[in-house]
Amino acid sequence: MSLGNVPRPGKQKNSNIVSTYRYRDFLHPRFWPTWLGIGFLQGVARLPFIVQKALAKGLAKLLFKVASSRRKVALTNITLCFPELTRSEQVALTKKTFYSYTLGLIETARAWCIQDSQLKQRVEGIEHLQAAQADPRGVLLLSGHFGPLDIAGVALAKYAQYSVTYRNDDNPLFNYFMVKGRQKFVHRTIARKDMRGLLGAFKRGEIIWYAPDQDYGRKVSVFAPFFGIPTATVTMTGKLASSGNAIVLPLSSYRDDDDQTIVLKFEAPLEIPSGDNVGDAHRVNAWLESCIRRHPDQYLWLHKRFKTRPEGEPSVYK
Repeated sequence: MSLGNVPRPGKQKNSNIVSTYRYRDFLHPRFWPTWLGIGFLQGVARLPFIVQKALAKGLAKLLFKVASSRRKVALTNITLCFPELTRSEQVALTKKTFYSYTLGLIETARAWCIQDSQLKQRVEGIEHLQAAQADPRGVLLLSGHFGPLDIAGVALAKYAQYSVTYRNDDNPLFNYFMVKGRQKFVHRTIARKDMRGLLGAFKRGEIIWYAPDQDYGRKVSVFAPFFGIPTATVTMTGKLASSGNAIVLPLSSYRDDDDQTIVLKFEAPLEIPSGDNVGDAHRVNAWLESCIRRHPDQYLWLHKRFKTRPEGEPSVYK
């Protein structure tokens, strides 16, 4: 059984994984462990929510103990962003973050594997979305890596037809599974470097979900404050909005107190692009920070958000 025909998803311009390949292209023994993982996700997605919640709590406690590198990253981020908290409060928030993360993994399994018609949801600021939909221009739906990520995408599909940008995963089978799963509730999936696909969608007046809150390095970023810390922030938000003549519409999502209800919160469009990359980055970070402060445990603090430092500054992740 040859690997010669196995797709290479690492190219971030390739948005055609699903139309090019089928599950039968991934039968080589190399992919058997991934198949087991997919089977596990399929099973977890169908468990009662009370069981899923208990599983998330158990996994969170386990990961907090054994995933020392991720624990250190999350605690470092939270310490930097919430210096007003005591050390015990920072540790407690880190533990809550791990629970939000593990519950998010289970929610992602639900989003990709089943048609979740029983999903509880609520929307705030729907008038901002409706106004953008009435405009002939495309819409850059500005978001972030909040806890309920893909499950929020399922909720969003009730109110809008939209596409998503994403990063191709290095595992070809998992990448195919991920894209196939997302295409159950989105219009299309667009690789993050597929500029032709992105700009074409904007020209057609489509809505594109986009999350710029990751560290992609110095070459594509400017430094703008985020929780008072100079943070490498991509300039692509303003560039996309300018090139695609798109409205930048902020959308955050969070779980309500019962952990079951997914809330979508639309806000008034941001004045981007302004012609000032640093100013645009500042606006994006200020909005994102305001969302995180409302639900600080429901953000992806496990990511090295402050990895790239200004010249001469040491790493914060020692």
